[in-house]
Amino acid sequence: MVFLFYKFITYDRNYSWSKEYSIELQDNLSNSDFEIQSFHEISPDSIKLTIEKRIRLKIQKALTELYLMNYGTEFGEKSVFYSSKTNQRLVFKAWCLSDHLVGIEIEYENFDSSSLKKIKERLVKQFPNYKIIWTKKQ
Repeated sequence: MVFLFYKFITYDRNYSWSKEYSIELQDNLSNSDFEIQSFHEISPDSIKLTIEKRIRLKIQKALTELYLMNYGTEFGEKSVFYSSKTNQRLVFKAWCLSDHLVGIEIEYENFDSSSLKKIKERLVKQFPNYKIIWTKKQ
């Protein structure tokens, strides 16, 4: 039973590579009128994650302190896409652990409900293994 719990906490095959994340975003938005405005690293503490991911990461950190696993390096990436035609903005925040994409938060601005629904559908298809956190920017 302990082995199964350990495997559940430490073994996750449903992830994207952190180095491919920005390329996948650009490919996904290339057919739209969004253009990348900026891209830079940010603190992972500024990115919202699901409760399950937060708990899993805390347990992994604890296992690392007990020398039962190697945790890796945390970092965040922020990509801002802007549409000059519609004045819409998407801010993508990616929470990464070594070479794994762990979580995605997307802030959106100036979207009506139908265009937001379309962009959500596209991104859910692009990242099916992630529960994307959507935040309306005020």
